[in-house]
Amino acid sequence: MTGERHHYEAWCERDGRAWSVDVPDLRIHTFGHTLGETEEMARDAVAGVLGAPIENVTISLHVQGVEDQLSEAREAREAKTQAVEREREALGRAVSALLDAGASQRDAALLLGISHQRISQISSATRTAV
Repeated sequence: MTGERHHYEAWCERDGRAWSVDVPDLRIHTFGHTLGETEEMARDAVAGVLGAPIENVTISLHVQGVEDQLSEAREAREAKTQAVEREREALGRAVSALLDAGASQRDAALLLGISHQRISQISSATRTAV
């Protein structure tokens, strides 16, 4: 279903055996027993207030008191993803350069600290990407 998308920030905190959640921009307060249920309840409440289909509503949950740690973890995960991509690209260039210079796959593996099978995989991927 198409239509206008709506995204809101929601703030949660544990309240006894449930999660209490506020969507400050719309002055909505609801709860759920799990964070998944809490997000769904917040989406449902936002959809109801806006008269929009629930499929068009997304919520970013923030947990009171742990946002710094969550943010740090998200940033670390993003940095890891970027580092893995940089490593993949650098290995591809290094393998190509070594093989072009006359090194064997085993020699390239020794210099790069990976298996000769991995060198073969990287070399094949580099050739098909070009």
